[in-house]
Amino acid sequence: MRIAFYYESMNLGGQQTQTYHIIKRIPPKDHEVHMIYLYGDGMQNAIAAHAKLHQIPIHLAGKDYLFRPWKLITILRALTAYCRSNRFDIIVSGSGLGSLLCGLVARRLRIRHYRFIGCSLIQVEPTLYRFYRWICIDKLIDGYFGWQAVFEELKRKGVSQSKLFELRLCVDTTMFFPFDTPKRDAVRNSLGIFSDEIVIGWVGRIATNMQVGNTVALCKELRDLGFHRFRLLLVGGGPWFDGIQKLIRDWGLTDRTILTGWVPMSEVNQFINAMDIVPLLEEDPQGGSIVREAMACGRIALSVDGKSGTQRNFMVPGAAVLVNPQDFVQEAARVIRNLVDKKEVMWEIGAKARAYAEQHLNFQAQVDSFLRIIKAGMSANNPTASESD
Repeated sequence: MRIAFYYESMNLGGQQTQTYHIIKRIPPKDHEVHMIYLYGDGMQNAIAAHAKLHQIPIHLAGKDYLFRPWKLITILRALTAYCRSNRFDIIVSGSGLGSLLCGLVARRLRIRHYRFIGCSLIQVEPTLYRFYRWICIDKLIDGYFGWQAVFEELKRKGVSQSKLFELRLCVDTTMFFPFDTPKRDAVRNSLGIFSDEIVIGWVGRIATNMQVGNTVALCKELRDLGFHRFRLLLVGGGPWFDGIQKLIRDWGLTDRTILTGWVPMSEVNQFINAMDIVPLLEEDPQGGSIVREAMACGRIALSVDGKSGTQRNFMVPGAAVLVNPQDFVQEAARVIRNLVDKKEVMWEIGAKARAYAEQHLNFQAQVDSFLRIIKAGMSANNPTASESD
């Protein structure tokens, strides 16, 4: 098969990481894989080792889809031309707007189109979700890869159960792994972190619709509880980078915070190893690659046991920490405050997290399922038919 993946940004982020791990494991002798993107420079080298890269050099920002629609038309034309010239069998999109563009291209070229769901549509793509039926976007998508909570959202918009394929949430334990103590200490020392400080970390896109703001709020809550032996380590960048710096200043956390900006993917593991606790906090989180990467690195992943139950599916007792949705920032701060003086307990949670990630969060099984489903879809007579995972 000839498979094209499309995602706007090549910067470091959860969806980009997910796409990379899928591409990395697609057998090169049986398939040709291309990655199409618009902007960003964090992951080209990693993905280029396994796929042919093609950039459409147009930057979409904010509500350009409303106020600069000619950008979408230009992207659509370029995407159509590239897909036509390369005669792809499958195109896989990774965002809401991308699913619209790729869907139009797929229907025009009569190829199949699947979408990777990387977020709750209600939380991250509220405008698209609100008008999902009105713009008939589901008619442009042959199948969705995701998990049960987002499937419930899609079914409320009329999406058929037959188009929903669950992929386990996974992590690459060969890329994300624990450092020994001397190597970890060396990374922390290079960042100016003292040995008695607890490092609370974030990795990925810094945007208002991400959970990074709640991570900063957690640190403020810790300080308000009278705990000051912490550092906040933010690894990544994005449209709210200036805004998060202002929030940090307004809350008096500047001297407690380290911001790296975007870093190469090859350096992410060392930054996670410098962390002690990696939170993903909102009322009902939907997965989150950073908590799985933290688990693989033997760090403490901290999240919320929301109504969807997504987190408890992989953040099992003893290998991660979940708090209740009510007052989750305050509850997370209390949990951390109780943990920081129990080094042996923290070490035990981290060790169990690593072991669980190695045993249960395997990417190869996910890729095998993905390939099986799209092959079945190609061979089916019905354009939206596919076999169940």
